[in-house]
Amino acid sequence: MKFDVDSPIVKRIVSVLIALLLFTFVNIENQGRFQSSSPTDGASINSSETISNLPIEIKIDTEKYFVSGIPDSATMRLEGPQAIIFQTIATQNFTISTEDLNELGPGTHSVELVAEGLSNDIKSSISPSIVNLTIEEKEVDEYQLDIEIDEEIDLAEGYEIIEPSLSQNMVTISGAASTMAKIDRVIVQLSSDELAIKKDILSSAQVLVLDTNEELLNVNVSPQRVEILAPVVRTKKSIPIVLEEGKGKVPGYSYKLSLSEDEEENLIVHGDPEAIEELSNYTINVNFKGLTETSLIKVPIGDLPEGIEEADRKEIEVLIEVSKNETNNLESD
Repeated sequence: MKFDVDSPIVKRIVSVLIALLLFTFVNIENQGRFQSSSPTDGASINSSETISNLPIEIKIDTEKYFVSGIPDSATMRLEGPQAIIFQTIATQNFTISTEDLNELGPGTHSVELVAEGLSNDIKSSISPSIVNLTIEEKEVDEYQLDIEIDEEIDLAEGYEIIEPSLSQNMVTISGAASTMAKIDRVIVQLSSDELAIKKDILSSAQVLVLDTNEELLNVNVSPQRVEILAPVVRTKKSIPIVLEEGKGKVPGYSYKLSLSEDEEENLIVHGDPEAIEELSNYTINVNFKGLTETSLIKVPIGDLPEGIEEADRKEIEVLIEVSKNETNNLESD
């Protein structure tokens, strides 16, 4: 029988055969590719990893004891199945801790650090594995904060800092009783990197606890930082007070004004250098309030002149000497 290659049936059979060959070739290629991309399928690969800067949990009654000598962190090396190590690092469901230190009590001790929460399939080693620590009775007290102003603060010419204030004046300090006994000063330092400062300084400062040698002490402070607000004002000047007679005199009486013996004769003002330069004295108006006998009274200094930002007093004490006129005496006779 003659084979007709141009027959439609033959062409279909040939097309199907070619398609089957192509499918088989592609399938074999894909299987090889998948196998080469997953070389560890069906096998457990061991691995090792090192984790640094792990916090150390201290097991002790922190209300009763204070512990010193514990390092800031530890390093741990893990060995075991790679898949478990990767999951361990990702979840961090483990801790590095001390044993129960409450049972040891006060004194110096060598303590082993242990890892808790690791899979049994993982081996671990911690560095340092042993720490030397000291346990002491804890003491807690409150201390007043003092402010130190850095002499290197660059103020603009004609400006100065007056009476800095704190967000809070007291801090709570806790530590070993032996260390707490060494506390000499608790301070914050006001500093600034700005140049030619003309505005108030607002700064966050670390609380420093010092002994008599100005050395920092190993104690816990709450809060650790406080805010400092330092008003920066213009130049100050001391000017004489001038008393001016106001209203309230009673007819038939004479009045004499003077500052009380305890009152300073000058007023210290802060403000713009030009405004201060124009002031030669400070006039305060005194209301006699219908007095008929000698009296000491408190008198407000009044509104400050334009350009003057602050004065060292809000009021002054004035002596008003009152005497009855002689003409009144004659008329009454």
